Amino acid sequence: MKDRWRRHRNRLWQLWGVGIACSLLITAASAMGYLEFLQVPTLDLMMSLQGQRFASAVVIVAIDEAAFESLGRRQPLSREYLARLLRALQRSGAAVVGLDVALTSSTTPADDAALAQAILDFHQDGISRVVLAETGGIESGVLADPTFLRAVVHGSPMIPVDDDGVIRRAAFLLMPATASPEPAFSLAIAARLAGMDQTALQMAIRSPDGKVSLPTWRAGAGWDPAGGAPITLRPGELWRVNFAGPAQSFLTIPSGAVVPRSAPEATIAWNNPFRDRIVLVGGTFHDSQEFFQTPRGLLAGVEVHANLVHMLVTRRFIESSGWAVSLGLQVAVCLLTGVALTALRPLVGTFLCVMAALLVGLPASYLVFHKLGYWVDFLLPVLTICLLGVVDEAIARRRLREAFGRYVSREVMSQVMSNPHSLRGERREVSILLSDLRGFTPLCEAMPVEAVAAHLNEYFDTMTEAIFTRRGMINDFVGDAIMAVFGAPLADPDHALHAVQSAVAMEQALSTLNQRWAAAGLPFLHMGIAVHTGEVFVGNVGGAVKLKYAVVGDPVNATARLESLNKELGTHILITEETYTTLRDRVEAKDQGEFVVKGRTRPLRVFELLAVHADSERYDEGG
Repeated sequence: MKDRWRRHRNRLWQLWGVGIACSLLITAASAMGYLEFLQVPTLDLMMSLQGQRFASAVVIVAIDEAAFESLGRRQPLSREYLARLLRALQRSGAAVVGLDVALTSSTTPADDAALAQAILDFHQDGISRVVLAETGGIESGVLADPTFLRAVVHGSPMIPVDDDGVIRRAAFLLMPATASPEPAFSLAIAARLAGMDQTALQMAIRSPDGKVSLPTWRAGAGWDPAGGAPITLRPGELWRVNFAGPAQSFLTIPSGAVVPRSAPEATIAWNNPFRDRIVLVGGTFHDSQEFFQTPRGLLAGVEVHANLVHMLVTRRFIESSGWAVSLGLQVAVCLLTGVALTALRPLVGTFLCVMAALLVGLPASYLVFHKLGYWVDFLLPVLTICLLGVVDEAIARRRLREAFGRYVSREVMSQVMSNPHSLRGERREVSILLSDLRGFTPLCEAMPVEAVAAHLNEYFDTMTEAIFTRRGMINDFVGDAIMAVFGAPLADPDHALHAVQSAVAMEQALSTLNQRWAAAGLPFLHMGIAVHTGEVFVGNVGGAVKLKYAVVGDPVNATARLESLNKELGTHILITEETYTTLRDRVEAKDQGEFVVKGRTRPLRVFELLAVHADSERYDEGG
């Protein structure tokens, strides 16, 4: 266990560091609103999962299609009809009535007067308990009379709509073109229930602390006049609407069933549904065009306002968990994800962590939202996991490129990157090429260090190209020696042929270099090459700090011993019997007999490579 921890410790610390950085980035992006387009659907999902909560604090009187038809389908709606509705609600004991009907134009003087009188008669301490939604636009008449306007409370019915046409947020204090803030219709209704008139409401919303005291509705207990903690309101501040449910979540009674209660002889039950309730009156007929898309579906405008009033008087606000909680959750998730990614491949680990975060985060987020009203965005940890997985994959690919980029051609590197499974440890038959310079040590003693380095760099560049061209991988540089592998990391059925072709190409390239060096007055270099074919273990070894693609097995040692025989035999390229048997008719070779070499009990049968047949070159290019 300790050894495993030591191997993975550095990688785990790296993942944790990257995870914390990703958490900070996601939290900052969320706080600045850049992730709003992703977070909005998650909150919509939370609301839809809540189901339907039937609200009892607010009752809706709907002027529906039947009522509109009975009124001759004319707009503005009959003021006399509205007056009878208000008198019926007054007789029924409604606490406050919100009239969500635009009073922006005059009708007949008699009807306007009837409505105004019904509004004024429905009062408490000289202030009407009817709250109006819109009163602008009437220049004369009783509804424009200053005495009438001072006796009523009113608020703006305007609600912002998101870019996708959905209502998700509302402002309780609106900032019109004029300087002073204006209360929203829903706030004016709740304030009137608290006994405020228009002047008192204006003073409250303009106070330095912005705190407004409102009554609270408690299910099963009714109204608590003292209310809960005051609500702090700021002009223009948007509040996410906690919708009680889809359409019909509030008790909705057709206006046609209410109007008859306005008659003095009508009997009103003491426990009727309007008594001590907030009642909203509004149109739900099609021609009103007062319908809005919400996360809970299409709602009439009066239902949207009912949700806002209900949210105010029940204090069922959607509270954000805050950036600190969000960051803490993301960091915690990243710590767990780091452990998983240490044990698994980046993409697999990321997928499993994302699924785990969704399976745990979604129910947990729902419970917190449903029970406590806090919105803990489960999407942010998921985004952080995804970002961590992407970064980890990029780091893994970079490490892979660093490990292989200098030792294989771009073509092979591209194939390795697209198929990293090829780097898994396995037994495989390969051909190993080992080259070594002759007389290089005395050369180093006779030349300046800078000249030796330049000489060697040019040599290595040329040899590397000869190996890469034939799909070889340089496994190691040891001083002036080059060890190359053919047939790994990518399988190559012609690995032996490609190895001997590279050996011939390296010898020819060195001849060309020597001619150029001789013309520049530089000394010649001589090289011995050995090629051996056999079964080895190939694959990645190492940890997070150092990764190496290793070739392990007796053929590696045999190739090194074989190369040293070039000095003894005076040859340039030697191959073993295993390589010669694999190629046979594709090469021309001279049998040099068997040799017992150090570190092996069995002798090596050695062949001097004289040539690679031209048809082998053509075969290789065509195949």
